This record gives sequence, structure tokens and C-alpha cells, in this order.
Amino acid sequence: MLIMLLSLCCCNESKKQTIQFKPVKENEFNFTADTTFAIPHSKIWDDRMRVHDSCMGSSYAANAVFMRTRDTFYLGSIVEMKTMKVIKRFPFFNDSSNHFSSVFTFETRPCYEKNRINIPMDSFMNKKFLFKIDSVNDKINMELMEAIRNSNRTEIETGSWVNMGLTDALGKILDTTTNTNLLEYKKAVLASGNMILVRSSSVTDITFYFHTEKPLPDDLTKKLLSKPVSIQQPYFKSQLFYIDKNTFQLTLNGFFQVIGQFMKCELA
Repeated sequence: MLIMLLSLCCCNESKKQTIQFKPVKENEFNFTADTTFAIPHSKIWDDRMRVHDSCMGSSYAANAVFMRTRDTFYLGSIVEMKTMKVIKRFPFFNDSSNHFSSVFTFETRPCYEKNRINIPMDSFMNKKFLFKIDSVNDKINMELMEAIRNSNRTEIETGSWVNMGLTDALGKILDTTTNTNLLEYKKAVLASGNMILVRSSSVTDITFYFHTEKPLPDDLTKKLLSKPVSIQQPYFKSQLFYIDKNTFQLTLNGFFQVIGQFMKCELA
């Protein structure tokens, strides 16, 4: 009888399912639901990953491309694949059980090295810019736009990169939790059609260097020499600096979320 009970216990334990993190296929995303996302293909994707990898010295299977002026998709956020809307945020920020340190990885590294990019600045940033530096003189504004668009060599330099990721501890905690908030989070993460942000990479301060074949026009040069020259953007501070007759730089000050990795969860 004792042997039979032990056998039953062993069978029950062997059948216990645990949370498994699975890759999300590209056709499971509905990128058209949120235009701030970009499909991870083409030169835009290649240039962003190359800039990240050259600084951090490593890569990961990123499948989300976004250029945001803050972390709008926080690590651990549960997102509905069809709508790309966040339906549940990570619950450990208000948890007093010290789960935070065991669940997160954090890595940062200063970069400040130049990399050539093969796409327009607008494409790299995934947004259109209003290159307006003079509210009166439209000619100068046009000259600036032409100089940027006709740059025969564009380089990018970044500040510090920040990589954050979730560890295997998250699955282990959710497998055994009795906490009400965590059980609700577990239910959402396991729901069909949802995915979770498991890695995120952000960068501070981005500088673009524009090299023109023709010398900069005199009016534009005079304006660039009257430091500082600011471009009014709604979400971050940006400034232009004159370097020489064929070179000028545009610096964007802020914290930008650039790439990430979503995965889905299943019991197995």
C-alpha cells in the first residue's frame, strides 16, 4: 500500500507543469496596430542592431523595434499581440518580498564611438523631424533640411547603453506563488494571444554627424556659429553644432528606448 502511494505521488509530481518562455514568431505580431513599432527587417534594423552590438559587445534575439523618448513598454509588461496594448504591468515594483533583485538583470556601458549609418536620420529615429531653427528666415531652414538630406556620409555616436532583462527566477516565482497580484499577472501572461517583454535596450543621448560634399551655405554657417542652435522637438532637447565648412552635428538629449524582445508563455 505504501509503495502504491509513493508511486502515485511520484506520478503527480512528474506531471506538474511549469511556465516556459517561447519565441514569438513575426506573423504573431500585429505591427499595424501601433505605428511606433517597426518590423525588424531592412537597413533600419541592421543599423540599430550594429550600433547596439558594437557598444555592448553582445547581441540577443531582439524582435521589436521602437524609438521612444522613454520606456513606454516597461520590462515585464504583458502586451496583447493583436492590439499591441499593454494589459498588465510588472507587479514586483510594489512587492516587499525582495523579488525585484532576483528577477532583473541590468547592464550599462558607455559608448561614445562613431558608427556610419546607411539610412536617413528620420528612418533611424522612426519619426519625422521639424528642422526649424529660425522662425523668420525660411531660407535657412530649407538650407538645413537640404544639408541633412544630401549628406554623403552620416555617422552616429551614442552615450551609454542600458540593457535590462528578466531571469528564469520569474517563471519559478509564478509557478509557486500564492500572492493575489502575482496570480492575476500569471493568468494574464499565460493567456493565449498575449506576450511579455523580457528584454529591453535603451540609450542616452544620440549625436548625428552630417558630412556634405558641398560647403555649407553662408547664411546657414552663420546661424550654426551662433551657439547654441536649438531645434524645438516636443519630447526631447536637440541642438546643432558647427564643426567645419562641410560638417555639422545634431545632438538629441534624452533617454531613448530602441529595441526589445517579446516572448510568450506556456505551461509544459
